[in-house]
Amino acid sequence: MRRALLSPPACRDLRALRAAVAGRAVLVTGASSGVGEATALRLGAAGATVLLLARREARLREVAAQVEGAGGRAVVIPADLSDPASVDGAARVVLATAPVLTGVVSNAGRSVRRRALDGAPRADLERLLTVNVTGPARLLLGLRPALGQSVGQSVGQSLGAGSVVVNVSSVSARHVGAPRWGAYQSSKAAFDLWMQAAMTEWPGVRGASVYLPLVRTPMIAPTRAYRFLPALSAAEAAEVVTLPFVRRVVRVAPWWLPGAEVAGIVCPGILARGLAWAERIEARLERRA
Repeated sequence: MRRALLSPPACRDLRALRAAVAGRAVLVTGASSGVGEATALRLGAAGATVLLLARREARLREVAAQVEGAGGRAVVIPADLSDPASVDGAARVVLATAPVLTGVVSNAGRSVRRRALDGAPRADLERLLTVNVTGPARLLLGLRPALGQSVGQSVGQSLGAGSVVVNVSSVSARHVGAPRWGAYQSSKAAFDLWMQAAMTEWPGVRGASVYLPLVRTPMIAPTRAYRFLPALSAAEAAEVVTLPFVRRVVRVAPWWLPGAEVAGIVCPGILARGLAWAERIEARLERRA
């Protein structure tokens, strides 16, 4: 019941995923933990050569060991998306390792939960825009020679010629701004729109935006209120993220997200007041803790 209420459509058939990615190279960013790690493990179990990109090399090597222990193949690529030189270096390593990429899972991101009127909102925005927008965009542009090429017909595939870029986004990027999440929501929405525009200009490359609901990962651990809300596991989220590899979709979202988007257009004031009320309740609980 919980999965039916929360989860977007998903690829739960590992055989279908294997038919799409076995023997092919897929890059996963943010692969050291959470959704990225779970996605990398699932792709590896399906026979893909998984290129693992994140800042923490030691953690990437642990994930690579898990992929290879299950019979897959993994390549570790340490990189910091906030550093242009690191991004460019990572792109060169990817191109040298995998001249043809079947897919990129753009999952890496950073989250800051802070009131816009507290602290340093400009610093929050600049930091998140670098990691969540300009870094991933720079990486994709650096991978242009490997994306959009034919991967041949020697192995059965559901994608056909070309590549798929999966943007792992959030339902929060698609509706009214929530208190404390302005920097995060705006950065996720910005990259999503950029990617959608870029895909229309990029022959042979198909983009898919995956709008995940709450997922139980280290990123949400500091937010005490989220401990009591329903959430997907990282493994369940990985099943959602891999759907665009087996189905030609451009958007993957929970069934209830269109209603939330319409409500944000039709009655934004009511939603904003509801979110502000929830923020006040949470602030009181925090003061009592």
